[in-house]
Amino acid sequence: MKLIILSIITLLIITVLIYTICYKKKINNELNNKIPNIIHFIFGLREQTEEFLFIYYLSVLSASKVNNPDIIYFYYHYEPYGPWWEKLKNIKNIKFEKVDVPTHIGNKPIKHTAHKADKIRMNKLYDIGGVYMDIDTISVRPYKDLLKYDTVLAYEVPPDTICNAIMLTKPNSRFFKEWFLKYNDEFKTDGWGEASIFLPAQVHKQYPALAKVLPPDVFFRPYAFEGKKIFVDDYDIPNNLITLHLWDTYTHKYFKDITSYDWIKENNHTLYSKIVSKNIKESDI
Repeated sequence: MKLIILSIITLLIITVLIYTICYKKKINNELNNKIPNIIHFIFGLREQTEEFLFIYYLSVLSASKVNNPDIIYFYYHYEPYGPWWEKLKNIKNIKFEKVDVPTHIGNKPIKHTAHKADKIRMNKLYDIGGVYMDIDTISVRPYKDLLKYDTVLAYEVPPDTICNAIMLTKPNSRFFKEWFLKYNDEFKTDGWGEASIFLPAQVHKQYPALAKVLPPDVFFRPYAFEGKKIFVDDYDIPNNLITLHLWDTYTHKYFKDITSYDWIKENNHTLYSKIVSKNIKESDI
């Protein structure tokens, strides 16, 4: 009788152990099938001639507060400077990594700083996975519901251009692999968006199941030439907006006026102020 009871107990223990191992394996598989909650920023690929701006600091701070990432990687070559750069170092789970500045894509020289950043972001996302955001972004709502997909992008102007300023992907994703396969051929040293904006849209047309491509209003509206809607006009936060690209190339004139939270309080009718104050209190600065 004792032998039977001992056998039953042993069997139960073995069953529990097997269940526990299988459950842990299932959980790990589920985690591996998600886009990791890691955020990547790139800045400082050329020598710095002005202080790191408050608006760049808010980009990283908002991403942290809205999305609670496991880690934020901040890649640079030439270290930024100034009080907001020093403040940046206190953001939760931020890790700074000095990187080499890319010089070539294949055998083609890289002239534009933006193209150098393109190469770094592509490599980091393919190797590590996660969420890439340009430094001229502001986080509005959490992206957590997008992490279930393999790759998430958004149109700049559908259906021919996909903007690479905000991208989410699992490591080694099939979409990025297909993108990489054609990147060297499409890249033009004296061009602009052939490989980084037009090519992903072409890859999506060929392999529509490999990526979730969102409409422009999730990341990229108001558009590049609509800076007044972001920084001047009385404009409410759009319903679909998750993270807003601020289009630094076209709107930089506004950036230098935003030097502290005082601007946020004094311009509370603007879209930018409404987004910042939605997620960041003055005491958080």
